[in-house]
Amino acid sequence: MTAVKSFRTAYGVKILNSNDKEIRRLKREGHVPWIHGHKFWNSSFLAMGYLKKNPLRKGARVLEIGCGWGLLGIFCAKQFNAKVTGIDRDAGVFPFLELHARVNGVSVATERASFERITTARLSEFDAVVAADVCFWDQLTPVLFNLVRRARKAGVGQILIADPCRSPFLDLASRCENAFPDEVEVEDRWIQRPVKANGSLLIVRP
Repeated sequence: MTAVKSFRTAYGVKILNSNDKEIRRLKREGHVPWIHGHKFWNSSFLAMGYLKKNPLRKGARVLEIGCGWGLLGIFCAKQFNAKVTGIDRDAGVFPFLELHARVNGVSVATERASFERITTARLSEFDAVVAADVCFWDQLTPVLFNLVRRARKAGVGQILIADPCRSPFLDLASRCENAFPDEVEVEDRWIQRPVKANGSLLIVRP
């Protein structure tokens, strides 16, 4: 019988599958994320592909918001030697993030906070803010728009949000284009590998 592979590798990042013994151990120990953080979501691949072609500077300070398992931040740490912090409202995701950071040989700081609690002063400590699959509730649109405005005010050099084009994301992109049109780009992306996925990137460069 052929053994089932417990991980996959994409964009240089090792991603553990649900059947991996360490993932199963964390679940047995009662680590159960409650805000859609129970697995890895594919929009991170869209952002990784973009950053492969449009790299961050080496050693950039990166904040991944709504980080979940943190694979997008881990990618930045591996590819660009970035100093990464992952913030999520759901602390249940952090054991899965820390496990993936460990198997990928990088370090990622974690912090529990909702989007509303990420202040302008905190955002000023970062060169880039990245996110994937965070636009899953309609009520998040104004919250994320205000976060983008704070990040601009804080001098963050790039904001990158990837999504499969759900309506809250489209509303967020529209608000940003209307508020600061010269700073905003919305880019559609399709990939065939490592999975078939499509969506859009919201890119804000103040």
